[in-house]
Amino acid sequence: MPTSVYVLDEVVPIPVGWGELLKAWVEGELKPFELVRGLVEGRLGRVRGVKLYGAYFKPETMTAVIEYVVDFEGRGSGTASVKLVRAEDPGRAIAEYYEAEKRGLIARGKRFP
Repeated sequence: MPTSVYVLDEVVPIPVGWGELLKAWVEGELKPFELVRGLVEGRLGRVRGVKLYGAYFKPETMTAVIEYVVDFEGRGSGTASVKLVRAEDPGRAIAEYYEAEKRGLIARGKRFP
């Protein structure tokens, strides 16, 4: 099952497995982002700040969506959403994430209660 980064409306496959993603998550809510910081900076520019927006895990299917709000500067500056998606079908996993968000079933970052 592939893991991808969704940034700037692009799905980019990355070589991160379920175990590695979970291990990073257990170490800290921003640790999974560090696995893809280089890729994100290559797309957005220098990352100035990162906050967890929300996380959705469905262990029975090894599906995960972790969304970060990223402040950046480079070719421009601003804020972007970056999602790490672990799923066979990233689009479907993101749809599940948004549905879980509507029902209040996602973990939120400290700054986004």
